[in-house]
Amino acid sequence: MTQQPPVPVDNSNQWTPAQPLFEQYQPSFGQYQPLVGQKSFLATWLLSWLLGGLGIDRFYLGKIGTGILKLITLGGFGIWYLVDLIITLAGKQKDKQGLRLKGYDDHKKVAWIVTGIFIVLGLIINGVKAGSSSDAPDDTAPIVSEEEAPAEEAPAAEAVEEPVDAEPAVEEEPAEEPAEEPAEEPAAQEPVEEEPVVEEPAAPAEEEDDSSVPAEYNSALTKAETYSDMMHMSKQGIYDQLTSEYGEDFSADAAQYAIDNVQADWNQNALEKARIYQDDMAMSPNAIHDQLTSEYGEQFTQSEADYAIENLNN
Repeated sequence: MTQQPPVPVDNSNQWTPAQPLFEQYQPSFGQYQPLVGQKSFLATWLLSWLLGGLGIDRFYLGKIGTGILKLITLGGFGIWYLVDLIITLAGKQKDKQGLRLKGYDDHKKVAWIVTGIFIVLGLIINGVKAGSSSDAPDDTAPIVSEEEAPAEEAPAAEAVEEPVDAEPAVEEEPAEEPAEEPAEEPAAQEPVEEEPVVEEPAAPAEEEDDSSVPAEYNSALTKAETYSDMMHMSKQGIYDQLTSEYGEDFSADAAQYAIDNVQADWNQNALEKARIYQDDMAMSPNAIHDQLTSEYGEQFTQSEADYAIENLNN
């Protein structure tokens, strides 16, 4: 007896659930998600905004080398500070491992709004300060002229009073000794001996020259001396810091007055800066020379940088 082959079963009418297309082509979770580190965007933004000139934001992100350089240059004289703040607000800032900052999407709107408000307020305040400083020399001019008037009147009054006191001596001597005529000559010459008293107003003139220097100029000079003595900055570096909107914000005339009158040894300043780069950052002499003369570095002259390298190990 032969075995019959099994009859094929027709399941065409039976319904089977099909897998949805979006499940077939849906990528696994996190496949295109960028990696996010543990460093907070909010903390990085606040440090970059408030303490960016000292490089604290880069220390927080673990970038120690650039943090030290940013600290030494005071935020790259404001340029580095501004660039880091913009990069952070744009969400492009990364930590030491190259990972994105945590919480950027949650706090970016608040960060942009707060930063924009303070920038506008800063521009308004600086505009008010500039207007008040431009009016200051006009207010001091009448004061100087009023001080000059009493100084000029005082010597004139003294000159008038002294000959009057000498006249009785001339009249009394002929009355007592009419026979001795030569005695009248010394008495008549007494007013001539007192003429040097009129030359004394020269000292007030010098004081007026000192007082004619505006207060802003003296403040800029004090700041320039501080940057030279404490931070050993170059002449151009001090000028840029004094006039920078993110630095001292002095006028160009006040900054130039400070540079012209500051007592500084620029060669010695370059040498002190070179020693800092060698001792703290272990840089080579060629790299130190480039940093000293760089437009984005210390901005010393070639001769000052050459002097620093030649005396670096002395």
